[in-house]
Amino acid sequence: MAVLQAAIVAEGFRLFAATMRDHVAAAPKEGRAQVLAIATGYVEFAVGNPDLFRLMFSMERQLDIFPDLLPASREAYAVLRDVSKWVEAKDRHSAEGRVAVETMLWTWVHGYACLKVNRQFYTSNAEIGRDPELADVMPAFDYMDATDVEPEA
Repeated sequence: MAVLQAAIVAEGFRLFAATMRDHVAAAPKEGRAQVLAIATGYVEFAVGNPDLFRLMFSMERQLDIFPDLLPASREAYAVLRDVSKWVEAKDRHSAEGRVAVETMLWTWVHGYACLKVNRQFYTSNAEIGRDPELADVMPAFDYMDATDVEPEA
């Protein structure tokens, strides 16, 4: 059963990456729009595939036993990593600075997706009658424009 779950999770990560890439490709090449696009794709995938999303992020990843998981999960993370270049950050050219930006983005969007999938927005629903919009809770990062972003190698 574990082998089947691993195969499902690997395919899930590939679909997840494709969903995020589609949103990023359709968005204007501007920092805030690119970050919101990846977040929208992330949440859209999670909401559209809640059980798969939960499995993807809860399964113990035994990469030595299930080798397809590593490249598939890296493919999804690479989309987030690529979009993180649009966020202006101290030391963004150092490994520590890049990882910090990636972690901030991932923490924000993954947290929102988990709350959305698990219907945990009780307080906001009671106060405003709906879940908060993703764009309304987007961190106030300093975003770069296309002239500031280094071309891909």
